[in-house]
Amino acid sequence: MTPVRVLHVITGLRIGGAERLVVTAATGLPRGAFESAVCCLAERGALAEEVERAGVPVWCVGSYPGLRHPLAFWRLWRIIARFRPEIVHTHLQSANLYGRLAARLAGVPVIVCTEHNVYQSKARRYVVVERALGRITHAVVAVSEQVRRFLSEQLGIAPEGIRVIPNGVAAPVPDPARVAALRARLDVPAGDVVLGTVASLTPKKGHTYLIEALALLRARGVACTLLLAGDGPMRPGLEALAARLGETARVRFLGESERVADVLALTDVFVLPSLVEGMPLALLEAMRAGRAVVATRVGGVPEVVHDGDNGVLVEPADAEALAVALAALAAAPARRTDLGARAGATVEGTYTEERYVGALAGLYRELLAARGLA
Repeated sequence: MTPVRVLHVITGLRIGGAERLVVTAATGLPRGAFESAVCCLAERGALAEEVERAGVPVWCVGSYPGLRHPLAFWRLWRIIARFRPEIVHTHLQSANLYGRLAARLAGVPVIVCTEHNVYQSKARRYVVVERALGRITHAVVAVSEQVRRFLSEQLGIAPEGIRVIPNGVAAPVPDPARVAALRARLDVPAGDVVLGTVASLTPKKGHTYLIEALALLRARGVACTLLLAGDGPMRPGLEALAARLGETARVRFLGESERVADVLALTDVFVLPSLVEGMPLALLEAMRAGRAVVATRVGGVPEVVHDGDNGVLVEPADAEALAVALAALAAAPARRTDLGARAGATVEGTYTEERYVGALAGLYRELLAARGLA
């Protein structure tokens, strides 16, 4: 049987949740049944080599398509036309717009798009265009029920017309040697409770409130150190905030170079202070690693974290609420262990890579059958 060709279109393969999910999909679909490839719009990104090592080709348009870059749209169309996929699956806002249009012009039989986030401030013109593109899209996928509800309201699509395929993660496997080296390099004071988070340093991730919460904790005598894994435009401002609050010695900016599994191995409590989320992979990874979590009640987070059962939920943009929740867990090691065990069981039962890839393959087969192509 000839494998079904699937082309994933995304802005780029930098380190991020949606990007890592594309890596999972492109490399995880059964090779005998599917032949995958990835097309990046603006840049290849750090994850492109990982995809290529798995034998999946990665192409790059080189710039965002649009009125100012008509040749970029032509290059995107050309990549699609040459690969001749049966399915084009787009991810994130720009790729969802231009990728679907180029796929239609290239005569692709099945077009799928995934919404990974809740874009509350999306420009009206994008909403209008997305509503029009909905008519040529064979399946709209949301990563959580909350994203589905938001999309339904924003785009005027009936909720039942949007599929929910929750994100899935593999079990984080730390490298003992790397963990030991990282522990030695960070030189965390003995007795400190280690708080950690993994996210791009952008405003929507809420790092400002986490650093403010750290200062509140320290003022109340809680010995703790904060690990911030990730990078982004907010880093200089966050470093300045830590300095202004006198917390430079207790905030470690790790950048993007550290493996998530290694950072989680050093973390006592994982904190997700986000203001906006869809279904964050970093949260799922922390839970599957058995870490106690404190997270904000945004997007699809409450679908995974059940307050008081497998984690703690607080309202977003509230440093005081974060500090109170973290102080309680800092003082209760047994409670952290119990929450971590329950968190791991939650993710292992529902939010695994195997379930995600299986659901995606099932959707593809269903759509192909409906078009008489299965």
